[in-house]
Amino acid sequence: MCSSPISLRHAWNKNGVGVQSECGKLDVVLMHRPGQELRRLTKANIEQLLFDAVPDVNQTQKSHDAFVKCLRTNGVHVLYMKDLLTQTLINSYDACQALIDGIVLNCSLKSKRQQELLTAVRQWLGNRTAKQLADDIVHGVTRTHHELGSSAAAQTILKETNSDTEFIIPPLPNLLFSRDAFSVIEKNVFIWNMAKPARRNEPLIYRVIFQYHPQLSTSGLKIVEWQTTIAQQQMATVEGGDVAYLGQGILMIGCGERTNRLAIEALARTDVFEQIIVVMIPPQRDYMHLDTVLSSVGKSAFTLHGPLAYKMEVFTVETHGDSNNMFINPKWISYGCDVRAVLRKLLNNNSLIFYDAADEGTSIEEQRECRHNVVAIDDYHVVTYAGGNPEKGIVNQMTRNGACSVDIIPPQGLLEGGGGAHCMTNAIRRRLK
Repeated sequence: MCSSPISLRHAWNKNGVGVQSECGKLDVVLMHRPGQELRRLTKANIEQLLFDAVPDVNQTQKSHDAFVKCLRTNGVHVLYMKDLLTQTLINSYDACQALIDGIVLNCSLKSKRQQELLTAVRQWLGNRTAKQLADDIVHGVTRTHHELGSSAAAQTILKETNSDTEFIIPPLPNLLFSRDAFSVIEKNVFIWNMAKPARRNEPLIYRVIFQYHPQLSTSGLKIVEWQTTIAQQQMATVEGGDVAYLGQGILMIGCGERTNRLAIEALARTDVFEQIIVVMIPPQRDYMHLDTVLSSVGKSAFTLHGPLAYKMEVFTVETHGDSNNMFINPKWISYGCDVRAVLRKLLNNNSLIFYDAADEGTSIEEQRECRHNVVAIDDYHVVTYAGGNPEKGIVNQMTRNGACSVDIIPPQGLLEGGGGAHCMTNAIRRRLK
């Protein structure tokens, strides 16, 4: 089930990499098979680690494997993040140092002798093998003799941290939702700043992979340093679940709990996009990302959570002024709150279809169970969670009269993290059609 260098070369083949749309043929996708990091979840820490409930890890893995099998059956090449990270660290000393630097920089441990503590953490990490480093950042490291060992650095870490400290390096259970830490758009890679402290090490992992992996670093993908267009050192955050690249230079992005205006304006200043469409989402966990309420189904179709269809204001963001000034203030132009009408206008497509459950009550239940959160594996061919109302649910509405093909996957063990099929996938190569 691993992603070998040979399988990577096969995945690239003559077509290379790059993402040209949200709903064209999906060729290569990056995912993370959940593991030991989920076993770190307890009733005491699930809120801090952004889960709704403690999952049965065996069931999580079983459901995730079923999802991967579904994708592979449909011709999608699945790469596992952990394999890519391990390959990267084995092949590059600089990658190991970059990962260690990032872990230390992001370290939230506090001590009266802070520098001594951070130096000890760096020394401890420096003595780990490449495989151990990959395990450490993904699974986390607890403040125990069992995991830290008996080295001088370990003794300093134990001495300089409070006894009630749970983790020296926090686990990353949300890696399950590989969509959020980065996005590939055409030949560009955007490494995002994430809104929640529990996820701060996820972008670090992907930056190391894209910068140093023996195949990915030479694949023709370019990391866009979008943060350099922010005038002040404020916290600009974007998460990939809010990002939908519709192709031909059109970016649709959600603005709410996880993605903010400052970051969207920074993206506008990169000049990568011809048009940026912003959907204002209620800033609450139920709608944490755009893809929880609006996802691409096909070139002329989306899912849309009906109860919000007239409550989300839609803007375009445009840059005007001196093109040599990267800190110009973009202009926000409102088109109102009728999402269906606005998208038909802005996308110049009066034939756009919006799929939802048959009534408001069912739509609320379906959205809560992440069935609007579909991932397209081809035009009008999507994957989402099984279950829901067999007659009024969104799956039945999409498949009625053969309009769409819908593959279903088990939600057990996956839904506890608050994400769906779209959240768990991140395209590395997707065609325009």
